[in-house]
Amino acid sequence: MFYCLRNLYTDRLIEYIMASEWRKDLDNFLQEHMLAVSSVFAIVSGFMIYVGIMGEWYSSSSLAPDLILDSIGDYDIFVFIFGLIIFGFSAYYLWLTKYYMDRFEEIISTSSKREFQKNWTEIEQIARYQLPKEYKKRVGEVRRKFGLK
Repeated sequence: MFYCLRNLYTDRLIEYIMASEWRKDLDNFLQEHMLAVSSVFAIVSGFMIYVGIMGEWYSSSSLAPDLILDSIGDYDIFVFIFGLIIFGFSAYYLWLTKYYMDRFEEIISTSSKREFQKNWTEIEQIARYQLPKEYKKRVGEVRRKFGLK
């Protein structure tokens, strides 16, 4: 149905957006710094939640940031809701990154070659797609230690 809307120019645009260099650079940056990025987003969204709460329910309080509340006006509830959504996603990614780091350390600290081989695919997936490149190097070191290819 929508195929007729695509043409020579839109195909190039779609290809540019989906497989462009900036997208690949962003993916690499997020993989390397996901813990820091999710922490920053959690802090910023926490401030948004604070501003939303102060504006909606405690606007006459001495703790309310008057300049910010005056600039957002009646949109304080939307700032609160948007802050909650961002906080949920950033807290999830913060937890997930920490979980992958802990799981990686648990698998890599084993002294048994058999146990390491049993969890081989999981640690490769974690090191390649979820954690920074330094973890991939550590997998290579442990692989050489156990004599694996």
